Amino acid sequence: MQWEALGFKDDPFKTQPITSYTLDLYTGNKDKLKQAQYALNASNVVMIIEGNRGVGTTSFANFLRFKAQEKNKYFTPMSEIKVEPYWNADTLMAAVIGNIVRTLELDYPSKIKNNDRFTEAKSIIGRITETFRSFGLSTFSVGGNYGSSGATSQPVIMPTQMLVHHIENLVKIVQDLGFKYGILIQLNNLDVGTVQNEEHLKVLLNVMRDYFQTPGTSWLLVGDTELRRFVAQKIDRLDDIIAFDAEITALSEKEYLELINIRVQYFKAKPQVTLPVDKEVWIYLFRITSGRLRYIFGLLNRLFSALQLGVLTDKISIELAMPVIKRFGEDRIKRHRLSETEETVLRAVVASKAIQVSDLAKHINKSQTQVSTVLGNLLKYRLVHYRQEWRKRIYMPEIDAALAYSDTE
Repeated sequence: MQWEALGFKDDPFKTQPITSYTLDLYTGNKDKLKQAQYALNASNVVMIIEGNRGVGTTSFANFLRFKAQEKNKYFTPMSEIKVEPYWNADTLMAAVIGNIVRTLELDYPSKIKNNDRFTEAKSIIGRITETFRSFGLSTFSVGGNYGSSGATSQPVIMPTQMLVHHIENLVKIVQDLGFKYGILIQLNNLDVGTVQNEEHLKVLLNVMRDYFQTPGTSWLLVGDTELRRFVAQKIDRLDDIIAFDAEITALSEKEYLELINIRVQYFKAKPQVTLPVDKEVWIYLFRITSGRLRYIFGLLNRLFSALQLGVLTDKISIELAMPVIKRFGEDRIKRHRLSETEETVLRAVVASKAIQVSDLAKHINKSQTQVSTVLGNLLKYRLVHYRQEWRKRIYMPEIDAALAYSDTE
């Protein structure tokens, strides 16, 4: 996609979250943002930020971190820590140290080059890297299928207490640099049952609970909408120290259109430039994805390429867009080679938007046992997801299924 040919300095709709360089692009959840910022006017804060995939939980947390850093409240690493399945506590702490060290080295090279504490912390990163290399794994990239059960062996790095000692030394460094409350660390990928196996995550967070209270450290725990419930029900010790939690919701339609305008204004190279996409297309994408921005931006870029915007067409209308978007979903569904029953169940879930097993079984005249088995398969294919309501699971379609079976008339 040649954005320059359309009058833009860069792609206005990149799918990566807000960074320290693009804070002006953040939109939405203003009240929750104010509450969270107020909660961060202290040290040793542990906060949970949860929400559906693609609605902006990482951007929300990044905005919090980098704004706190601008005001010299906290030092924060350049990147969030993406917690891989089956990491243990020492792997996680080593990743945290590595991110802090790299950021300090880039941002304050002259101020920390002769600091003994920094030199010691940097030296262990080399040792850790060598440990993983000898073990036959890429550094900090420990395998295992997302959401599957089992265990993945890892090398023993060093005692976690020793790693905590180096984090305490790094806290002293950043406080000497003028950051009042110390270090603010963001842990991502804490998605219960999808990225993280429940039993393993329970063990990891139970162990990390004490280290979350390391003086001069604060933590943002970012995951899907099950994370807060999971902590409250399964990890009492951690639940006791949660200072604040926020559920990030999709933007309203008005906020969404405001966000589009902000991005166009930010990236356009000339005042007269406009984005050649009809408003009806924006609204359709918003409604079909339930406002999940990452999916919207990903679909847009695929749409631009498929229709060769700027080459074969200079304007994308709803009539052009809808059949192409539907085909995107159909193509992804075909890869799974669904059986007739699986397709029947999936179509029924899409039509209902949210339904429990017993109602679904009655609707398609199948047994609950058969429907439950089929839904289990569709979960593995990531064509449906569910939310837990007491003992009931409410099933909903994933974006690909909604696209494939959407009405384009």
